[in-house]
Amino acid sequence: MFAGGLILSATLIFFSVWLFRSEKIGWPDDAYDDPVDEEYLRRRSRSRRRVNALFFVCGLLVLGATLATPDRRVFWIGCWMSAMVVLCTIVALATLDVVRTMLHHRHRIDRMRMRRDGRE
Repeated sequence: MFAGGLILSATLIFFSVWLFRSEKIGWPDDAYDDPVDEEYLRRRSRSRRRVNALFFVCGLLVLGATLATPDRRVFWIGCWMSAMVVLCTIVALATLDVVRTMLHHRHRIDRMRMRRDGRE
């Protein structure tokens, strides 16, 4: 159990740092050159920074639960329950990010169609 907790916490912390770094340097094939995309990119990067921070916090919570001694059952339960709530929050925020991205791409495609048809 101890080794599994260390591996899980290290994985979550590494994953959060990797995501943060990847978001900073950009993703391959990420082409947003339209000025209208700036607002979407700003909101997306702020949202993803929050999710990365939550992954890091979850890794710290798992590490705390792993290092807790048997005498600290309340701390152990609190860490695992908090980690569960944080992971559920990450799923909810990821769902909102998917919806935001789908809506942005839909509007982007509509703008490209309007330009193609000469209506803009």
